[in-house]
Amino acid sequence: MAITVTPKVRVSTEEEYREHLKQLTDEVEKKNNRSVEDLFQERQKRLREAIQLKEPDRVPVIFGWPDFAAKYGGLPYSAQYYEPVTWKAAFTRMMVDFEPDSCRHITTSSGAVLDILEAKNILWPGGTLPSDVTQQAVDEEWLREDEYDLFLEDTTDFFIRRYIPRVYGAMAPLARLPDLSGRGAGLTAIVSLFDTPEFLEAAQALKKAGQAQKAYRQAMGDINADLVSLGFASLSEGGGGAGGPAFDVMANSYRGWKGIVTDMFRRPEKLIAALEKINRGQIARATPADPKKKGPQIGGGGAIHRGSDRFLSRKQWETFYWPTWKKSLQASIDLGYIPLIFAEGSCDTRLEYFLEFPRGSLIMRLDATDMFRAKEVLGNRFCLMGNVPVALLQTGSPSEVEEYCKRLIQICGKGGGFILRGATDAVQDARPENLKVMIGSVTKYRL
Repeated sequence: MAITVTPKVRVSTEEEYREHLKQLTDEVEKKNNRSVEDLFQERQKRLREAIQLKEPDRVPVIFGWPDFAAKYGGLPYSAQYYEPVTWKAAFTRMMVDFEPDSCRHITTSSGAVLDILEAKNILWPGGTLPSDVTQQAVDEEWLREDEYDLFLEDTTDFFIRRYIPRVYGAMAPLARLPDLSGRGAGLTAIVSLFDTPEFLEAAQALKKAGQAQKAYRQAMGDINADLVSLGFASLSEGGGGAGGPAFDVMANSYRGWKGIVTDMFRRPEKLIAALEKINRGQIARATPADPKKKGPQIGGGGAIHRGSDRFLSRKQWETFYWPTWKKSLQASIDLGYIPLIFAEGSCDTRLEYFLEFPRGSLIMRLDATDMFRAKEVLGNRFCLMGNVPVALLQTGSPSEVEEYCKRLIQICGKGGGFILRGATDAVQDARPENLKVMIGSVTKYRL
């Protein structure tokens, strides 16, 4: 059942992409002997029923990841950063070839924007990495250990004068700004700074970055709408909820892992104060779900990134991680959203905490957690999603993948409330034939 990975599409203009979509639409309708509208309604209903803990006609399956789409389409990983039209053509081609119910896709930042701003918090293909190497996060202490008081007193000032200049090299001149708090109408005292060569260069970089991001977004367009037009269900994982764990915001964006581990022991009261401040901001910025939209609206979930069993003890989880995140999750639910939580890594000791929330109010996506135990603990409370191991998809045989998926479908799918998906979406090195088997298993093994 080997699937040869060869270049599938070579689209470079929006006109070519629209013609590409038209051809895909014709292909889908001919293959299924149905309209794309009918296929969309069927798949959307299937997803909605699973989220609502009902037993649909079969288990839904979700698939899709930018890096695999590029590799499957014979493109470098850098295409999604620098060739958005070409990349989205490869992504839609992949979806039509594999035919899941819905997908997970990420519209990344423009590579040109990252180049212009001289971003230091990530490494990206085609920019600071070779074009065939996937994006990497840089774990750095962008907030120093002696700067908590500055962060707590005036987060905006810290963000403008310290965080941005450190993370973006082109914005280094912002570090020269004086403390702006309490200046009132004192702009005239500092306005001459903006006529210096450094600030003029920074302003020009911002202008170029803004133009590049606008062009990138225009070129990328609304890929979700394009997928709906091809008959695929929509599963938005953004939304206007209250966001993910404040602990991960602090660990990933400010202190880094080494820094935040140190803080839990040396300055726990400062860390907790910062987490609470981040959390208050998350809740204040949250917007209600759209009452005009039909069906479940997903938003405000987040990932258990640094909070898994392998990162934090139960006491650390209960002290630093859960209190603020619980508030965000409840705020999102109160605003009319269903938070989708990605329990990254092993989270076997975290499951019972979510029983505090009402039935049907969450979607739990699991990675290395024991899915069958999760079914026992949470299966009648929340929709579960997962968890075909990436290692199995990379190195296993098609028969091994099929057997694993069969168990998930027959055990976790029983009674409804289950969506099949890879344990993570980092499947760029997966064998295409294994992904085909995973997606096809939901049709072969019905409830």
